Amino acid sequence: MQLSAKPDFEQACRMWNAYWAGEVLNRPLVVAEVAAPGARPRVDARRYYHAVTGQYGKQLAAIDEWLARTAFPAETMPCFAPDFGPDQFAAWLGAELRLSEQSPTTSWVRPSVEDWADAFPLELDESGAAWRRVLEYSRVLAEHAAGRYLVALCDLHSNADALSALRGPERLCMDFYDSPSLIEQAMREVRHIYPRVYQALYDAGGMSRETGSISWIPFWCEGRFGAVQCDFLCMISPELSRRYVLPAIEEEAASLDHCVFHLDGPGALVHLDDLLSIEDIDVIQWVPGAGQPPPHEWVDVLKKCQQAGKGLEIDGQTAETIKRLHGELDPRGVVYCMNVRSVEEVEDTLKWLARNT
Repeated sequence: MQLSAKPDFEQACRMWNAYWAGEVLNRPLVVAEVAAPGARPRVDARRYYHAVTGQYGKQLAAIDEWLARTAFPAETMPCFAPDFGPDQFAAWLGAELRLSEQSPTTSWVRPSVEDWADAFPLELDESGAAWRRVLEYSRVLAEHAAGRYLVALCDLHSNADALSALRGPERLCMDFYDSPSLIEQAMREVRHIYPRVYQALYDAGGMSRETGSISWIPFWCEGRFGAVQCDFLCMISPELSRRYVLPAIEEEAASLDHCVFHLDGPGALVHLDDLLSIEDIDVIQWVPGAGQPPPHEWVDVLKKCQQAGKGLEIDGQTAETIKRLHGELDPRGVVYCMNVRSVEEVEDTLKWLARNT
């Protein structure tokens, strides 16, 4: 398969296949979307707004402009996801998806569960506008992307994140103590929805072993890849997580050929040991969060993940921080996501890594 936006697509696939096999061909992998030579980068700030309002033509034009202005060196795969916003999973369960012209970079849902006893069964609302439209949008993107770029999996805030959106995070926290049996039932029901959602989006987006799959975390594999996450973890104890949330995370990871777990914020670190014990989680993406030191300053956390046999996605790196980390970490399983301004900076870093691996 070839992609016009990624002339070296087949070589990048070979690097990713070696990565998942636990091999280092000549260096760690590098992902860095940068402005094409002579072009200025373009930020697409209205992608959720275009998606929710059905302005697909405007979004396709924005994608065309992005492709024309962007280079995808090393293992970077050009991709775009049919996302409607971070709470879209809850909208697919029937919650009202909302957005504002004044805040076009995001969307949200209005909490819809007043009493869990009245909320069952939790089901995928296949006749709902949000679900029908995301499938429609996925098919539009698949046609537009053919031979040019990849359609990515949506940002799936499933499991407890979906319950948090349906109920509201503060009230859900209290529910774990006030209505434990109802939360157990809610978690069982929402867990069963994940594989149906994944498969439907995979099919609508035209994914196959030929195209491979990719998500908002920019990892590619030939099979079924996903970003597994639960941002709500930072609000509960490990004891509650083990009872209610970890079984869902384990099931999601087991349903995929490969996955990365998105670990978000210092409040989530109390769950790290439990997450590292999940065999089907391949990689940890550690995101320290706003106001915290950047990922490369958490070497103890990164090493702990590696010692547990997990790969690492290390975001926001410069050539200098990569060189510093390369001396601290085992190169196996590491993917550096660079924050640089030019293709030349990426190429110089690739040469340095090849010489020093």
